[in-house]
Amino acid sequence: MSTSTRTTIRRSAALVAAAASIGLLTGCSVVHQQLGDAWAVTYEVTVDQPVGATLADVHVEGADGRGDAPREVDLGDRKTRKASDGGSRWTRELVVLAEDRASVRATPAAGATATCHILLDGGREIASDTSSAPGEPVRCSATTPTFD
Repeated sequence: MSTSTRTTIRRSAALVAAAASIGLLTGCSVVHQQLGDAWAVTYEVTVDQPVGATLADVHVEGADGRGDAPREVDLGDRKTRKASDGGSRWTRELVVLAEDRASVRATPAAGATATCHILLDGGREIASDTSSAPGEPVRCSATTPTFD
């Protein structure tokens, strides 16, 4: 067998091995999204304005459902609704795997202050923050904990 034939065979074998490795890693990621521990994450933003206040530049991070790939989603502008405590609030629920990042950001209207919260399974708060000044954006971010 000539040297050039051996070189071609080695390169082909290396390419096949690399492609197989990528396939395995991609497959593991999909399996983890399907079977990994996941939290129902509620993103909540409250504002000190009446119901129907606009939140601009709303972004959230997570997956719409179990097995979906997590991503950051630009939701654009959103309107608040009346909360059970009489305040004005916007919420969104997504799925976030354990030990992955959960985040939300939003900008209230000029003159309004916003507060964000990240809740696990509808109750356990893992992050909160309040905008630094009226009309300034608010950001909450946290790594979700492992399951006990």
